[in-house]
Amino acid sequence: MNAGTLWDISKGRQLRDAGIERAANHADRNIPSWTDLAYDFLREFIKSHQTFMAEDVRLASSGSVPPPPSDRAWGGVIVRARRAGLISHAGYRKVSNAKAHCTPAAVWRSNI
Repeated sequence: MNAGTLWDISKGRQLRDAGIERAANHADRNIPSWTDLAYDFLREFIKSHQTFMAEDVRLASSGSVPPPPSDRAWGGVIVRARRAGLISHAGYRKVSNAKAHCTPAAVWRSNI
């Protein structure tokens, strides 16, 4: 693998998007209409949360939205909301999930 391949941003975006789609499709196969349920929950959530992280939505959805096979399925819901103009990127913050080792993740702003 050459250095050009390692730094191919376009390819990285393609792989990211494919992974997001795979996780969302897997959730919908296991829980029919899961992505729609989660999206509807997010639409309500952002009415009362000006800024948030995906992990905040996941935690708040407990008891309202069945947990998907992988938490990564929430990425498709977030992307769908961003593309619809409901939210916009507001920066980065370290996640609180200990298993994620304090990695930085996106902070989102409600546009509602």
